[in-house]
Amino acid sequence: MNYCPERPLKDTCTLKVTITPHFNADSADRLSIHLVLQNPRCAAHHPIFFFETYCGNVPAHHYDENSIIALDAAGPLHLHFTKLTNPDGPDQEWRVDRDTVGDVQLRFSVSPRNVDITTPIGPRVDLRRDQGGLIGNGQWFLPRPAKDRVYRNVVEWDLSRAPEGTSAVWSFGEGPGPVIKNGGPTVIADSVFMVGPIRSYPGASSSSADSSGATVALSAKVFWFGELPENLQRLNRYNILLFPKLVDFFQSAGASYRIFIRRAIRGFGGRGCLESYVLEYDELSWKETDGELVSIFSHEMVHSFSMMGPEIDGYENDWFVEGIAQFYSIYLPYRFGLRGEDYFRDGLNASLQTYGTSPRIGMDVLDSQREFFDDWYAEMIPYMRGCAYLLQIDSRLRKKTRRFGMDQNSPLDDIVVHMAARFRRGNQLQARDWLEYLRPYLGEDVAQEFQDMLRGKPLDLSDNIVIHENWNLTPRMQEILEFGFDKSSINKRVISGVVPESRAANAGLEDGAQLLSMSRAGLCSTSLSTNLELFVEKEGVKSHISYWPRSFNKARVWQLEK
Repeated sequence: MNYCPERPLKDTCTLKVTITPHFNADSADRLSIHLVLQNPRCAAHHPIFFFETYCGNVPAHHYDENSIIALDAAGPLHLHFTKLTNPDGPDQEWRVDRDTVGDVQLRFSVSPRNVDITTPIGPRVDLRRDQGGLIGNGQWFLPRPAKDRVYRNVVEWDLSRAPEGTSAVWSFGEGPGPVIKNGGPTVIADSVFMVGPIRSYPGASSSSADSSGATVALSAKVFWFGELPENLQRLNRYNILLFPKLVDFFQSAGASYRIFIRRAIRGFGGRGCLESYVLEYDELSWKETDGELVSIFSHEMVHSFSMMGPEIDGYENDWFVEGIAQFYSIYLPYRFGLRGEDYFRDGLNASLQTYGTSPRIGMDVLDSQREFFDDWYAEMIPYMRGCAYLLQIDSRLRKKTRRFGMDQNSPLDDIVVHMAARFRRGNQLQARDWLEYLRPYLGEDVAQEFQDMLRGKPLDLSDNIVIHENWNLTPRMQEILEFGFDKSSINKRVISGVVPESRAANAGLEDGAQLLSMSRAGLCSTSLSTNLELFVEKEGVKSHISYWPRSFNKARVWQLEK
């Protein structure tokens, strides 16, 4: 979930978290947590908190029952950790051994995750060290209340023993606090915490001017440690300009937004949270183009406005969650006047060719969800198939209603905005709700067409228009993506699974070679002109291997050529 549903403020219960950072000689080293839950009235042997033990392929902070000091007005409490009845779910129950009396307090210590070059890239939720500070998502180290109700969430920082120049930020405000945010039990968990020698943009300014010279209220802010790469630094202002336009588009009441940027050993990507997102960059990110940065900035911020809940079978509806973020990251910067037509065309064509040249184009979405972190190609399915499907739906709706052009919302925009408003009110929308929106326009067949898309039937975009009535797609034959070796090689740092007679093999890549470094594979997925660059070592000989990660077979793709 990426933003908190609005709930009535009556009968609120306070959940207060006080965070004390501890420092070694030159940097933040760990956190002490003091959590107070106001009079929960929890019965013996019932859960008082839930804790997510993992997120995707990222294990959460390890706690055992002796790690937590718990007490209430009657004295010490014993917590018993129990798994939920769903063996496939991440939640652990923290149960009390007796009826609670008055407020319940927890005290525990949190150390950042130890990572190295072999740590798999996954959801950016873990607490990490970064250039003297600490930054991470609450769900990695904080339990959430078990009772689904409105909470008065309060976060306060104790910086009394912190070095000079230390500051702290939460997704909803700057410390030391207290900062208050009303909402459901996920607020504390699904937000970002940052402490240390923080730098920010903008500084003391409170307004800026957009491209037309009009004054824009600065309700967004960017935070980071150390020195940002020049390209990231330069585009900080884009985030500031984008946020109020998204607020207006989604008819949201959002008053503020925070962007957190952290440096990683390897990896480039983001994670949407409540009223905020995390962007992670590495030493190669200075090579990212402005277009690529605008795309990911927009993608992650859209996550904070548009969401869909999971299905009963465990499918997370990423076709929509990631698909709509991909779709709007291409379309909205153009519509808002923040980027030109070239940005739109290039982004749309990159997304469509990634969809069309995927060797997993026919993969079921449930399989892609299971294989997401282990397969080169599965991870792109929700983004690119979802985007292509939404483009097709947008075309059909525009034709049906004769609403073309950029000067008004399309029917798809109206549907997504209305769904977002319902989600903010606490409605857990699923695919069936999406189909109910479409049936009045597109008829009963839309349900089977939707299932065909989920199961992997390739989309026929031959009749598609794009925004305007005369913007059509043209078919082209392009080479299918093929990296030519196992993705597991990246984490193991040893090449394996080289495909015989592939371009990788022809370039000299061999099983057993030690992987020293590699360019970002995602750039090759979206570009037809980018080689994969690897530095390897085998039998004491270091080599630079460069090849075009495409097979010798072609597939049909659809492109906007105008």
